[in-house]
Amino acid sequence: MIDLTELEHDTISELINIGVGRAASSLSEMVEQPVELTVPRITFVERFSDTDLAKAPTEIVSAVSQTFDGPFKGEAMLVFPEERSLELVRSLLKVDVPLEALTDLEQEALMEVGNIILNACLGSISNVLGEPINCSMPSFRKRESRSLLDQDGASSQTGKKPVLMILHVQFMLRQNDIDGYVLFVMDLDSIQMLRELVRRFLANSLG
Repeated sequence: MIDLTELEHDTISELINIGVGRAASSLSEMVEQPVELTVPRITFVERFSDTDLAKAPTEIVSAVSQTFDGPFKGEAMLVFPEERSLELVRSLLKVDVPLEALTDLEQEALMEVGNIILNACLGSISNVLGEPINCSMPSFRKRESRSLLDQDGASSQTGKKPVLMILHVQFMLRQNDIDGYVLFVMDLDSIQMLRELVRRFLANSLG
């Protein structure tokens, strides 16, 4: 397992928070209301069973996913428990209809939100570290949380055991606060490359 120093962990957190700040600004413009996003914590785990999402394995979750590659590669996912995703869609679209009536709007709205957030996070990492990162078009999936990472995920693309970088994301809206998760699924080689790029950035920054 990767063993980041406190400074390396804090640097990755700051890169992510820069991207999340940009995403919040873009979402605020899109929905014409204040949207604040925060990432209270970032954790690295080896097993999906170690995540909060896995505590309810049969819970239906909605996820927007895109693969990325560059000096490191993997899959990025924005994930919500289904009811929370529908609450987010209702809040962002400012539509006052029952949650069960939102399913037709859910995929399109979440795809747009996911595209903004995931690209902002990856773009921030790319810009600050000075390395290009290419992203695929986003895709949408809804399934039980225990099946979230399967043959579609980065683990089978690389054939290597994945490491998950988990971001707990809080959406603060005018009506309510909604929790979601961003998962970066990478193999250990990619995580180590990210660490090396962060070390290089720190060495250059600290002179």
